Amino acid sequence: MYAILDIETTGGKYNEEGITEIAIYKFDGHEIVDQFASLVNPQKKIQPFVVQLTGINNRMLRSAPKFHEVARRIVEITEGCILIAHNAKFDSRILSTEFRRLGYEYRRNTICTVQLSRQLLPDMPSYSLGNLTKSLGIPIKDRHRAQGDAYATVNLFKILLNKDKDKKIIKSYINTQEEQSQRATKLLKLVESLPTETGVYYMHDSEGRILHIGQSRNIRKRVNQHFTSTTTKSKKLQKEVAKVSYALTGSLLIARLKVDDDIKNIQPKYTRRSRKALLPYHLVQQKDSEGYIRLKVEKTELRKRSLMTFRSLIGA
Repeated sequence: MYAILDIETTGGKYNEEGITEIAIYKFDGHEIVDQFASLVNPQKKIQPFVVQLTGINNRMLRSAPKFHEVARRIVEITEGCILIAHNAKFDSRILSTEFRRLGYEYRRNTICTVQLSRQLLPDMPSYSLGNLTKSLGIPIKDRHRAQGDAYATVNLFKILLNKDKDKKIIKSYINTQEEQSQRATKLLKLVESLPTETGVYYMHDSEGRILHIGQSRNIRKRVNQHFTSTTTKSKKLQKEVAKVSYALTGSLLIARLKVDDDIKNIQPKYTRRSRKALLPYHLVQQKDSEGYIRLKVEKTELRKRSLMTFRSLIGA
């Protein structure tokens, strides 16, 4: 049994979003056997760009039920089901976060129709829900509203089921979900412990060795991007990382200088060193005639020690 869903949110900072609308279709592989849809009062303001995208505004949600009032229905309709969503990692994270705020551990195996479509429909020009449904001739009403997007995902999943007649791909994907769920919970806890300030972050394995070093204006947001990415490098990092430490620098320039120096000294497994041949400008420091250390932008010379390298003069 499958529970095919879509969630709209307020937008905003990672793990601070609230649900504004949810739609769930219980699907037995042939037809819809139950359904639930509701606006939800997130008790926080919706980001303006989300209002423009979905048409859902704060006024519409004043009298809508709060999440705790619909939580029981969500548990009931998804009990014993595999959650299906287009970008399931997002919807699953949002649901788990809302339930965690209520003190309830919500876990369901999931299947992402983006990833499944890439396997079963490899020649599609785009895998966004809008473009994918257009390419496949799936009608979609109320785009960027929960019911419209969830129903379109039902029809997309029907096509994927027909493509995978023996269910081999789907079954093999489902079998990995418990491990992925546990990993997602671990990564979520790591992200929640990080600041939203500027600095350098270090990803460690279980033995404390540094796997990757990076810098960002918002450490939590950048690390989350690593943990939600589906690139080969990111997937390896997600499996191996056990701890994330950080150093706040206050300035992105200082963070970049520190990262460059740390990479040279530590040489972490998953961080590539700068390729100076592709970065024609660099930042160097020089003493002037009065003994002051000054920063200067020049064309890259391998004989000079670079503080930082850049792709363009404007960037430098």
